[in-house]
This record gives sequence, structure tokens and C-alpha cells, in this order.
Amino acid sequence: MSAVVLVLSGAGLSGVPAAGDIMGTTPPPSGLQASFEDLGYELPAGYIEQRTDAVAIFAPSAPGDQTPCLYGLAGRAPSTGNLEADAESALIKTVVPGFRRLDDRHAAMRGTSPSGWPYAWYRAAFEGNFGGTQQPVNAMAMVLPAGSNRNHIVWGMGSIARCLLDDASFEQLFHGLRPAGWTSDGGQAMTRSLLGQWRFTAGSGIQQLTFKDGGRYDRDLGSRARVGVVEQTAATATGGGFSLRDGQLVLTPDHRPDNPDRYFARAYEEWFQGGWKPSLALLDSRAAPPLVVQYYRVEP
Repeated sequence: MSAVVLVLSGAGLSGVPAAGDIMGTTPPPSGLQASFEDLGYELPAGYIEQRTDAVAIFAPSAPGDQTPCLYGLAGRAPSTGNLEADAESALIKTVVPGFRRLDDRHAAMRGTSPSGWPYAWYRAAFEGNFGGTQQPVNAMAMVLPAGSNRNHIVWGMGSIARCLLDDASFEQLFHGLRPAGWTSDGGQAMTRSLLGQWRFTAGSGIQQLTFKDGGRYDRDLGSRARVGVVEQTAATATGGGFSLRDGQLVLTPDHRPDNPDRYFARAYEEWFQGGWKPSLALLDSRAAPPLVVQYYRVEP
């Protein structure tokens, strides 16, 4: 009855296995179509692909800190019209059927891609049998429309200590998805969701982005550093124009119009303390290694 339960040899999920460690899967459950031809995708950096009759598996070519999770595709499943409920159902029925859920906690996201297709993402912790050993894992299912009242299922799994399934590799996979037959809205929905103020806070300072009607943005940076007993602070402010081009957010500063910043952007809502919180993930795929920074909306 399982579609994605992996039979692993060697290290198991305590260290993400190479594709050669994945021995197979069981057949897809009733109602699941193991078809990937109508969902285009690109592998994240550092991953290789293995296909079975049931799933496509994306495993790190050399497991490490930048590639702590397995990802893949699990075909199509019937849709109820509620993507959030469908994502939870896909996780339990398709990704980890028969696994024991460790607690009632979960993480969830919902949003609209830069091309305009909606999606929902659901993650929880489970314990399952891998190669004869019981291991705790984080597991995730994301669903997006596949037409004809069906959903595509994207899945992920990894060590409960190291894999959160929302890292730079996931962002690369997300932005490489291309559902067949979907007509892009030219970034209109994404642009509307960007408008407003967003803030990233780190130990050494903050960065704030403000997107405005008319395609203008402001970027404010504040930093602090302690030298001996003295704390030093600094602040800079820049601005320019922004646009969405081919799924990328392009920021063109006024002071360097010939050298814009380019990010793969995902504006979404994140389930946080019993409510939905607007969030923004910016992926710099040109960084080495690729870097994702998460912002939260600044409410008035």
C-alpha cells in the first residue's frame, strides 16, 4: 500500500544515503498514478536521480551539510479541492504509510508560485523501519494541481536531527517545477504578494526590503559589531526597481543599474504558533553553496 517507503542499506537516514543505497519501493497505492511526464523538474545542485515504477528519487551525490535530505516525486493523486488537507493526506497515505507519528506537531506552508500555480506543503516527524532498523525521520509532502481533479505529489525525507525539508535544495527543486499545461500569469499574483515590508533578522543586524506599487523597492541594512567593550553600529539605505522575469525576482539598484541582483523568490504563508504568518524566501543560486534567506512580513 506504500508508494515512497524506501528500503535502505548501509547508513540509512542518519546520514542521507547515495542513490546507490536506495534498493527500491513498493507499488503505488490504489488511486495513485506514478506518472511524471506532465511535471517538468530540475535536479537541485549536488543531487542525482533514480527512477522506480512508483517514484522518482533525488538523492545527494555526496551527502553533506548542504544536502541533508532526500527529495523526489510520487506521481499524481486525487484532489479534494483543499490543497492543505491534500498535502497532509499525501504525506500520511503516500509518503510514510504505516509509519508511527511521533507527536501532534507539524509545519505547513501554502502559497502561489512565481508562475501562478498554488501549492501546499506539510511536514511532520515519524518513526519507520529502514533496513530492519527503526529510525525517526522528518517527512514532507507538497501538492500542486495536476489538472482533472488531481494533484502532483513532491516528497522529502531525512534525518530528524538535520533535515527540515525547507533548505536551499528544496528551494532549487521548487523553482525547477514546471507543471504541464499551466499558463503563467506573468508573475501578477506573486507581485501582489510581495508588496509591503519584509525583514530578516540575524545576530549581527537586520535587513529590510520594502516593495511598492509601481515596481519600486527600498533596501535598508543595519549591522552591529562589538569591539572590546564598545558596540559599533552602521546603517545603509538603497533603492531601485524590481520585476519578476522568468520566475526570478530582479532588483535593480539605482546606483548600479547595469548589475542587478537576481533571486528565486517564494512568497508564502507559514503555519506558526496556531496561525498563518507571511514569509518570503530568497534563493541566491549563484552563491557557493546556494544560499536561501527567509524574511517575515513587518505588519503595520
